[in-house]
Amino acid sequence: MEDILLVHRKSNRIFSDLPSEVVLWKTCLRQILFCQESDFHTLKNTVQAGDQILKGEKALGLLLEILCGLHSPIVGETEVFGQFKTFVDQSRKTVPCLFAENRKWLQFVLAEVKRTRSEYLIGIGSHSYGSLLRRYSKTQKSVTICGGGQLTQEILPWLSHKKTLQAICRTPEKLQGLQQKISHLKVSKLHEARVVQGEALVIAAPVSDSWILNLLHRQQVRPQAIYDLRGEQNQLPELLQKHFPEVSVMSLQKFFSEIEEIKKESHVKILALKVQLLEKAQAFVQRSELRPMGWDDLCA
Repeated sequence: MEDILLVHRKSNRIFSDLPSEVVLWKTCLRQILFCQESDFHTLKNTVQAGDQILKGEKALGLLLEILCGLHSPIVGETEVFGQFKTFVDQSRKTVPCLFAENRKWLQFVLAEVKRTRSEYLIGIGSHSYGSLLRRYSKTQKSVTICGGGQLTQEILPWLSHKKTLQAICRTPEKLQGLQQKISHLKVSKLHEARVVQGEALVIAAPVSDSWILNLLHRQQVRPQAIYDLRGEQNQLPELLQKHFPEVSVMSLQKFFSEIEEIKKESHVKILALKVQLLEKAQAFVQRSELRPMGWDDLCA
């Protein structure tokens, strides 16, 4: 890795007495020391049991996995990569020998993370109700959600791209913050709701089957689909089949099943991707370069 060595600590235990030759990158889950291999002797009093000391393809492979979001609670998230790029920009001023723009290991890492994200990681972290609803309702331009609690507040940002977005709830004040962020979100009181302004209806409140049926009866144009996130047992699928067979329904149990299936598929993809990233790192470290002038790159 061009004489670069990493010390990886997956905890908040502070690194003490760091020499000027090294630089520390922190996230909420880990800390990584970067230094040149020749300077590692200065860290012997800093390294603790449990720290990973990595160089070469193993260091590159771990860094690629972390920056691709494979070690994050939400797989594939982009925040950690953004934090790393900010860290690099700042470190160029303090330790330019490690993070100069022409450092080939750094060029490789940044390019490979971008490529891997665009080719393999789009949608791999869709493990939430909001992400699934966004996927299932992608052909529906308007959505109404019934509820104003935490679940509704988590879901609404995922649907903010909809042309028409409505929420009906008992306490509209709970959604004032989201209304400021989603300007086209219309909020109505539950007992005043007469018209469902949506091709899809999301049930995220403990309303009864009879209330849902009464609401549908009042509509001149009924929603195409109902996404029912109520936890309690109900007979909504049977009732819809009897009274409104043209309206499809997806139950909470189906959501659970889908999320578990996605997690299984994601786990297999992540394992395969880690192997691929390590192979990329090995190929980079073991590459041969043609230098017709007969000297090594001075700043590489």
